[in-house]
Amino acid sequence: MSGLATMHWTIAAASMLTAGSVLWTIFLMFDAHRRLDRPSLLATLGLLCHAIPSVFLLATTMVAEEAHDPPFVWLVALLVFRYWRTLVNIFFWFRYKPAVAKGDLKITANDCTVIVPTVGPTGNTEFAEMVTAILVNRPACLVFSTNTKDAQEQVNMVKSTIVADVEAGNTTYQKQHGLGPLEVSTKISVENAQVSNKRQQVVHGFQKVDTEILIMADDTAVWHPRFLEATLPAFASNKVGFVGTRKWVKRLPRPYDPTINCFANLWSQYVAGFWNTMGGLYLVRHNFEIQATNTADGGVFCVSGRSSLIRTEIVNKDEFTKAFLNEYILRFQWFECLAWLGWLGWFGKDFPGWGPITADDDNFLTRWVIDHGKDVKMQCSEEATMTTILGKYPLKFPEQCQRWSRTTFRQNPIALFVDRTIWWKWPLTVWTTYFPWLYNAAFFWDGLAVYTLTQTTLYAESSRPMALLCGLIVFIWATKLVKTIPWFWEYPMDFFLYFVIPAYPLFAYWHSFLKVYTAFTFWDLAWSGRKLK
Repeated sequence: MSGLATMHWTIAAASMLTAGSVLWTIFLMFDAHRRLDRPSLLATLGLLCHAIPSVFLLATTMVAEEAHDPPFVWLVALLVFRYWRTLVNIFFWFRYKPAVAKGDLKITANDCTVIVPTVGPTGNTEFAEMVTAILVNRPACLVFSTNTKDAQEQVNMVKSTIVADVEAGNTTYQKQHGLGPLEVSTKISVENAQVSNKRQQVVHGFQKVDTEILIMADDTAVWHPRFLEATLPAFASNKVGFVGTRKWVKRLPRPYDPTINCFANLWSQYVAGFWNTMGGLYLVRHNFEIQATNTADGGVFCVSGRSSLIRTEIVNKDEFTKAFLNEYILRFQWFECLAWLGWLGWFGKDFPGWGPITADDDNFLTRWVIDHGKDVKMQCSEEATMTTILGKYPLKFPEQCQRWSRTTFRQNPIALFVDRTIWWKWPLTVWTTYFPWLYNAAFFWDGLAVYTLTQTTLYAESSRPMALLCGLIVFIWATKLVKTIPWFWEYPMDFFLYFVIPAYPLFAYWHSFLKVYTAFTFWDLAWSGRKLK
């Protein structure tokens, strides 16, 4: 009797969710036609497809009620729900094509200004290589925006040495890529924003930009020698306002300490290699996501701020600057109405929210671009690659993971329920990225799948139940290779050290608990991993 009551309860809940989903899509249809860049009638009707997930849940509950083995129905539904987007992304990943130059480029390196917000070269092992790579790509201008006077002086001191080495062809970067001496044509300036805030440092650099394209780059991002040549063709379409690039993590040398024994050295090298590999896999997974979703419907969860290109006309406006420097989360002005009705009591007239946000700058830019009628294009090729340091040991990577996870819980709901542009502009990306990244905690979903299998009649009556269980576990484990193959292909030994030995799957499960923690601490706006006064 209790089982029947549970089934009726699930059908009722699924029915209510489906009704709510249909009402939401109807609202989106009206909302879309209030916008300046309104979708076509066909695209508007297509918004009804957003009700499919809730209809799928309702159908599952109804089939499970009539089925001989209800847990098996739920297991199949769970696997379909969990892995359909993986199949879709694989399909579009293979169909991806970067924009390529057809004839003479409309926009060249001479139309680009690079802004590098930095805290100075001290302690930054990639600084000289980063500057060299930019100079090799020959943009019109390079602007450093420092946080302190001391950092400004440091940059001024090293830039002359770097320029001299580049012109003599003495840099490690030039030797590595087989490049000879190079006459530096890029104009370099060093500005002091007098604040340790990436958003304000970037905006401070805007005043030096008079080129058509503005490029924002981290001070640890090292470009390919043909980086600009490979990325600028994306701007051939006037609809494209923002261009993202392929990310890669530098393979770091393993530490060796002659003062400790062999086994201690092996362990320290394994640990250091583990974190470097986790950093690499983190960005490789992002590459897979953005390449697939950008092919599918032009979508992307975020254009990484490590190196991105944007039309200057989009950001060089007072409206943008004000919004960029004053982004808050959960700041509700309509609380005044509730207070007037007496519903809030001592809470006052409005809720101030949290902010201004210093992190999440790349998410803000991505949302701003599409909300103002422009498209995003991802250039995912070897030449359009920037390489960075991630997972260095001793490390700040776990703190960075916290910041990135909090960003998801801050920014995805804004894109989904405040801006709402993505519902009709990137409808597939909504369901393959924006929603899943909010609930996709591998430990809980994998555990639920294994538990559900053990409750099925198929499992109970099987002559080899352990074979079924092991088969499911192997399948789940194998699916974690899909997005990570490029890294393991490049470094096959890491596959044995960190996947066959299940270090990476265990990291993914640790990250599940981290996501739960950050979901309840999303208002923490600290720039984790970058502690500055």
